[in-house]
Amino acid sequence: MADKTFLACLPGDVGLSPELSSDIELVERLWTQVLEEHGEGELLHLAALLRERSAGGHETESPSAFLEGAPQLEEPECVAGLLRAFTIYFQLLNTLEQKEIVRVNRARQAEGGGAPHPESLGDALCRIREGGLSAEEVQALLLRLDIQPTLTAHPTETRRRAVLDKLLAIGRTLALAQRPLQYAGLEEPLHGWEHPEETLRHYLTLLWQTDELAANPIQVTDEVQNTLYFLERTILQVVPLLHRDLRRALAEYYPGHEFHIPPFLRYRSWVGGDRDGNPNVTPQVTGQTLLLLRARVLRAYLQQVRELQAELTQSARRVTLTPELQASLEADRAALHPDLDDLRQVEGEPFAEKLLFVRLRLEETLRQAEEQRGSTEGSRSFGPQPPAYPSAQGFLHDLEALQRNLLEGGSGHPAGSGALDWLLLQAGAFGFHLATLDVRQHSDEHARAVGELLSAASLLPAGRPYEDLREEEKQRLLTQEISSRRPLVGADWRPSEETAHVLPVFALIRQAQRELSPDAIKSYVISMTHQLSDVLEVLLLAKEAGLVRWRAGLEGPVMESDLDVVPLFETIDDLSRADGFLRELLAHPLYRQHLESRGRFQEIMLGYSDSSKDGGYLAANWWLYRTQSRLAEACRDHGIELRVFHGRGGTVGRGGGRANRAILAQHPEAFGGRIRFTEQGEVISFRYGLPALAHRHLEQIVSAVMLVAARLPRRPAPPPEWAEEMSQLAEHSRQVYRALVHEDPDFWTFYTRATPIAYISRLPIASRPTFRPGGGGPVGLESLRAIPWNFAWVQSRYVAPGWYGLGSALAAFASESDEGLPRLQALYREWPFFRTLLDNAQLELTRAHLPTAARYAARVRPAELGQRIHARLAEEYGLAREWVLKVTEQRELLEKAPAVRATVVLRNPAVAPLNAIQVALLERTERLSPEDPGYAAWRRALLLSLVGVAAAMQSTG
Repeated sequence: MADKTFLACLPGDVGLSPELSSDIELVERLWTQVLEEHGEGELLHLAALLRERSAGGHETESPSAFLEGAPQLEEPECVAGLLRAFTIYFQLLNTLEQKEIVRVNRARQAEGGGAPHPESLGDALCRIREGGLSAEEVQALLLRLDIQPTLTAHPTETRRRAVLDKLLAIGRTLALAQRPLQYAGLEEPLHGWEHPEETLRHYLTLLWQTDELAANPIQVTDEVQNTLYFLERTILQVVPLLHRDLRRALAEYYPGHEFHIPPFLRYRSWVGGDRDGNPNVTPQVTGQTLLLLRARVLRAYLQQVRELQAELTQSARRVTLTPELQASLEADRAALHPDLDDLRQVEGEPFAEKLLFVRLRLEETLRQAEEQRGSTEGSRSFGPQPPAYPSAQGFLHDLEALQRNLLEGGSGHPAGSGALDWLLLQAGAFGFHLATLDVRQHSDEHARAVGELLSAASLLPAGRPYEDLREEEKQRLLTQEISSRRPLVGADWRPSEETAHVLPVFALIRQAQRELSPDAIKSYVISMTHQLSDVLEVLLLAKEAGLVRWRAGLEGPVMESDLDVVPLFETIDDLSRADGFLRELLAHPLYRQHLESRGRFQEIMLGYSDSSKDGGYLAANWWLYRTQSRLAEACRDHGIELRVFHGRGGTVGRGGGRANRAILAQHPEAFGGRIRFTEQGEVISFRYGLPALAHRHLEQIVSAVMLVAARLPRRPAPPPEWAEEMSQLAEHSRQVYRALVHEDPDFWTFYTRATPIAYISRLPIASRPTFRPGGGGPVGLESLRAIPWNFAWVQSRYVAPGWYGLGSALAAFASESDEGLPRLQALYREWPFFRTLLDNAQLELTRAHLPTAARYAARVRPAELGQRIHARLAEEYGLAREWVLKVTEQRELLEKAPAVRATVVLRNPAVAPLNAIQVALLERTERLSPEDPGYAAWRRALLLSLVGVAAAMQSTG
């Protein structure tokens, strides 16, 4: 069998569990059969040939020489077929690993002997009780909890929805087949699923017959649909589970106490609202997105209300109605006129009758949302008209009245833990908006629009262009105009095309807040915030749309503001100045009035991606950590509540890694229980593809937030010497990183040839361009977005953003004195931040493969340039590996995480041929012109290689 598999060894040989090894061997056997049945058995021999050549030390030969001996690979269709076979294999492996994570967690929970599962809510409450917190302190903690994962559409998911569905079906089939028959559900056949292998072969066949790449470029509407898939399928179902978990844990560890648990886990989204560099996100698209989110959540509620109506059939002769519910029913009977058949079905059943009226209102609310969404002229009004619910509060009020009646009537069990309770938890967390939409735009776009408005109003001093004003002049002028009640321009004023792309979204936000929900859009994120005027410009544009207003007060005009303004700090320089910026902003009299109207609350977003691209992994992480504590201190000094919004990506070089460990590693004084963080691309698929995985991910997040907010484990703030030592490490790392990436004049040439960056933008996986538009400068490193920057490094197996500069910094620190290495080892043992930093780097160092990367470097011309920079990268890799091992006191990377290490070791022999094929395709495609026969077929094969490597590496950007 060995010559007919994609693996160079059996799964058990690298230390995988017997259960996962068995799954892999079964699926690989069936996958081999499916390929042979489709007449593709030759692909298995080709895969084995290329794998053997990869393992035989052929890295230095030319790509064309690597493919010699396989004349079939002169045909693009054969190459594409081989790439698809590799890609599907790795996607199957990823699915099996997800299934294994679920199995391991359930096994550990079953073997716990009554102890709470580690990193669960029960575990957190147990530790909180042991930490001495009283019930009153726990209640205060619950009221502070504010966790808001934020889904984004960043282009890091290369798999189509059609492919994901089939992969998940394969995982479900295996799980069902392996479940003991006595635990089968009542809906299953008496003898269980008799032929799981037939079902698996069916889905494997469908996978082979489904294209990996979408036929057309991705549109914003496609991204919205992809996001809705996870919101509906998983998130909407899992969030109530977290509430129930918390309720049970409180009852177990604080028995006899009643707790109020407000919605503590709410979702946000950028999909359809992120306008930064994406001209496809128009106000019309944003409006359609809001209505689509509304329609989907209403449909979900409707289904549950129908089921509840069939469940709550208590007779009027057996229950007592509260005056509240009786009055509600009488009002409904007067306002609504259901079909006689519907009324007859609920006659004498008051709870079912109430739910009939709830259903009718929901149906009308949904009908109106669908009607607005289908309008080709845009939505003149979002506002629901009777008998639709005017807001989610009316829906909640009806459900709560029903629940109170059930409780008072002695039906405590169905009211407190049944389907009605479940629906109430969902409605409290998701409202009628499902996920609050953010709007984001680049600060330069606001400046241009404001400049045009001020010029049209003849308010610029001496006719000077707005961009030529000094910062002090801008602030003075902006403050003056925000404070004025008059509009800058009349209703008949016509802006330029660029300004017309900026202004209407503010009017849309106002309309959505008033006619849909105040939760429809709450925040406006400003990319590349550098100075106070960047924030004041947004307030001025908001005032022009009526989102900022003035009313008369006892002591003068009082501002009313409907929008949180969120500065985003992305570069190392901006992070270093962020606390000074914030103190100046909080001291600004006009901005203080804005904050007063927003509940003395300020959100700040920190960009992990661009800061890493700017200064390297170590420096970016240190400045992000340091900035959080300084921002928290500034807010405490001004009496303002802070929420940090972490703009994390999927890869370690963009702030990826275990989210709960990142939370636990935060500065203890920088966190009070409120947090936002982005979830994007393949990270969403991995964390939310299976409800069980989503449940585990979220319980880890919530438990970590609760522990850090409770100041547990109790540890003092890092001593000043730790910060000094970390600053020394970060600065040395930054210098090494910038010397290569930003200061070497030949680096961009190397990067564009030694990675497939030129082709990443052609993948049909996102609606946003790879490079930031505008600026008038050449396309280069500064305009390249952080996601494709990382994506290209992962493809070429350098994975450099997750480690470059780290080795030099550790080596230099350790060499300064005999105490250098022991000091670093102590930091690793005692400081969660430093430990998490090195542990994440270990993963990237393990995933990197420098012999494979050398193939890409060999493409660089002149050859001496490729050799020089590759040698520099290889030297730094060697230093990083050597010193990470010394500091962590290990013999091999990830020694303390053997399961993770085993999955990488298992993959490497089969990933190398994929990379070799990709390099050969890069060489071949560049020899052809678009007019040559076969060019389109070869280019498609090259794009398939990008998808294949992404699947193999389990990450993109």
